[in-house]
Amino acid sequence: MECSSRQAAERIVAYHAGTLDPQAEAAFEWHLKACAICRQLSAAQQAVWSALDIWQPLPISPDFDQKLFRRIAAEERLRWWQRLSPVRLSWRPAVSLAVACAALLVAFLLRTPASVPTPPAPPQAKFQIEQVEHALDDMDMLKQIGVETTHSRI
Repeated sequence: MECSSRQAAERIVAYHAGTLDPQAEAAFEWHLKACAICRQLSAAQQAVWSALDIWQPLPISPDFDQKLFRRIAAEERLRWWQRLSPVRLSWRPAVSLAVACAALLVAFLLRTPASVPTPPAPPQAKFQIEQVEHALDDMDMLKQIGVETTHSRI
Protein backbone atom coordinates (compact mmCIF):
# COMPACT_ATOMS: atom_id res chain seq x y z
CA MET A 1 0.00 0.00 0.00
CA GLU A 2 1.35 3.42 -0.96
CA CYS A 3 1.03 5.43 2.27
CA SER A 4 1.28 8.90 0.75
CA SER A 5 -1.35 8.36 -1.94
CA ARG A 6 -4.91 9.65 -2.09
CA GLN A 7 -6.17 6.07 -1.86
CA ALA A 8 -4.45 5.68 1.52
CA ALA A 9 -6.16 8.81 2.84
CA GLU A 10 -9.52 7.58 1.57
CA ARG A 11 -8.91 4.18 3.16
CA ILE A 12 -8.10 5.82 6.54
CA VAL A 13 -11.32 7.87 6.39
CA ALA A 14 -13.35 4.81 5.37
CA TYR A 15 -11.76 2.79 8.21
CA HIS A 16 -12.81 5.33 10.84
CA ALA A 17 -16.25 5.79 9.25
CA GLY A 18 -16.75 2.01 9.44
CA THR A 19 -17.45 1.59 5.72
CA LEU A 20 -14.66 -0.91 4.89
CA ASP A 21 -15.60 -4.53 4.33
CA PRO A 22 -14.28 -6.92 7.02
CA GLN A 23 -11.44 -8.29 4.86
CA ALA A 24 -10.17 -4.79 3.88
CA GLU A 25 -10.53 -3.65 7.50
CA ALA A 26 -8.40 -6.56 8.75
CA ALA A 27 -5.76 -5.90 6.08
CA PHE A 28 -5.68 -2.21 7.01
CA GLU A 29 -5.34 -2.97 10.74
CA TRP A 30 -2.43 -5.28 9.94
CA HIS A 31 -0.87 -2.50 7.85
CA LEU A 32 -1.31 -0.01 10.72
CA LYS A 33 0.86 -2.22 12.94
CA ALA A 34 3.74 -1.96 10.46
CA CYS A 35 3.40 1.60 9.12
CA ALA A 36 4.14 4.59 11.38
CA ILE A 37 2.90 7.12 8.83
CA CYS A 38 -0.51 5.50 8.54
CA ARG A 39 -0.72 5.12 12.36
CA GLN A 40 -0.09 8.85 12.73
CA LEU A 41 -2.67 9.75 10.06
CA SER A 42 -5.15 7.30 11.56
CA ALA A 43 -4.72 8.86 15.03
CA ALA A 44 -5.32 12.34 13.56
CA GLN A 45 -8.46 11.09 11.77
CA GLN A 46 -9.66 9.47 15.01
CA ALA A 47 -9.23 12.84 16.76
CA VAL A 48 -11.40 14.48 14.07
CA TRP A 49 -14.14 11.86 14.48
CA SER A 50 -14.01 12.22 18.28
CA ALA A 51 -14.36 16.01 18.02
CA LEU A 52 -17.33 15.58 15.67
CA ASP A 53 -18.97 13.16 18.11
CA ILE A 54 -18.91 15.67 20.98
CA TRP A 55 -19.84 18.71 18.88
CA GLN A 56 -23.27 20.12 19.53
CA PRO A 57 -24.79 22.46 16.92
CA LEU A 58 -26.40 25.67 18.09
CA PRO A 59 -30.17 25.52 18.32
CA ILE A 60 -32.16 27.24 15.59
CA SER A 61 -34.28 30.13 16.80
CA PRO A 62 -38.04 29.57 16.70
CA ASP A 63 -38.59 32.51 14.34
CA PHE A 64 -35.88 31.46 11.88
CA ASP A 65 -38.36 30.67 9.10
CA GLN A 66 -40.15 34.02 9.49
CA LYS A 67 -36.85 35.95 9.34
CA LEU A 68 -35.77 33.97 6.30
CA PHE A 69 -39.02 34.61 4.41
CA ARG A 70 -38.90 38.33 5.27
CA ARG A 71 -35.37 38.55 3.90
CA ILE A 72 -36.37 36.72 0.72
CA ALA A 73 -39.31 39.08 0.25
CA ALA A 74 -37.03 42.11 0.76
CA GLU A 75 -34.64 40.77 -1.89
CA GLU A 76 -37.51 40.28 -4.33
CA ARG A 77 -38.63 43.90 -3.90
CA LEU A 78 -35.22 45.17 -5.06
CA ARG A 79 -34.88 46.62 -8.53
CA TRP A 80 -33.20 44.50 -11.21
CA TRP A 81 -30.03 46.59 -11.10
CA GLN A 82 -29.89 46.29 -7.32
CA ARG A 83 -30.06 42.51 -7.57
CA LEU A 84 -27.11 42.30 -9.97
CA SER A 85 -24.63 42.87 -7.19
CA PRO A 86 -24.84 40.37 -4.34
CA VAL A 87 -22.64 42.70 -2.28
CA ARG A 88 -23.75 46.31 -2.11
CA LEU A 89 -20.80 48.21 -3.52
CA SER A 90 -19.96 51.75 -2.59
CA TRP A 91 -18.30 54.27 -4.89
CA ARG A 92 -15.21 54.60 -2.72
CA PRO A 93 -13.20 51.78 -4.32
CA ALA A 94 -14.09 52.99 -7.83
CA VAL A 95 -13.08 56.57 -7.01
CA SER A 96 -9.84 55.38 -5.42
CA LEU A 97 -9.05 53.31 -8.48
CA ALA A 98 -9.79 56.22 -10.82
CA VAL A 99 -7.54 58.57 -8.82
CA ALA A 100 -4.72 56.02 -8.84
CA CYS A 101 -5.04 55.55 -12.61
CA ALA A 102 -5.06 59.33 -13.16
CA ALA A 103 -1.94 59.73 -11.02
CA LEU A 104 -0.17 57.02 -13.00
CA LEU A 105 -1.18 58.65 -16.28
CA VAL A 106 0.09 62.07 -15.18
CA ALA A 107 3.35 60.56 -13.93
CA PHE A 108 3.80 58.71 -17.20
CA LEU A 109 3.17 61.83 -19.28
CA LEU A 110 5.52 63.96 -17.17
CA ARG A 111 8.31 61.39 -17.10
CA THR A 112 8.27 60.64 -20.81
CA PRO A 113 10.62 63.09 -22.54
CA ALA A 114 9.60 64.59 -25.83
CA SER A 115 11.25 62.88 -28.72
CA VAL A 116 14.21 65.02 -29.75
CA PRO A 117 15.62 64.16 -33.15
CA THR A 118 19.30 63.45 -32.92
CA PRO A 119 21.44 65.17 -35.53
CA PRO A 120 23.00 62.82 -38.00
CA ALA A 121 26.64 62.05 -37.36
CA PRO A 122 29.04 63.97 -39.59
CA PRO A 123 30.20 61.86 -42.45
CA GLN A 124 33.59 60.41 -41.79
CA ALA A 125 36.26 60.96 -44.36
CA LYS A 126 36.66 57.83 -46.35
CA PHE A 127 39.87 57.45 -48.15
CA GLN A 128 39.70 55.56 -51.29
CA ILE A 129 42.57 53.28 -52.09
CA GLU A 130 43.37 55.14 -55.28
CA GLN A 131 43.77 58.46 -53.49
CA VAL A 132 46.14 56.86 -50.99
CA GLU A 133 48.19 55.33 -53.79
CA HIS A 134 48.43 58.72 -55.60
CA ALA A 135 49.48 60.43 -52.38
CA LEU A 136 52.22 57.85 -51.78
CA ASP A 137 53.39 58.16 -55.38
CA ASP A 138 53.55 61.95 -55.03
CA MET A 139 55.60 61.65 -51.85
CA ASP A 140 58.03 59.26 -53.53
CA MET A 141 58.38 61.65 -56.45
CA LEU A 142 59.10 64.57 -54.11
CA LYS A 143 61.75 62.54 -52.31
CA GLN A 144 63.43 61.71 -55.60
CA ILE A 145 63.74 65.32 -56.62
CA GLY A 146 65.07 66.27 -53.21
CA VAL A 147 62.13 68.05 -51.62
CA GLU A 148 61.66 67.03 -48.03
CA THR A 149 58.22 67.00 -46.56
CA THR A 150 57.80 68.24 -43.02
CA HIS A 151 54.30 67.00 -42.55
CA SER A 152 52.75 64.01 -44.07
CA ARG A 153 49.00 64.19 -44.21
CA ILE A 154 47.01 61.15 -44.80
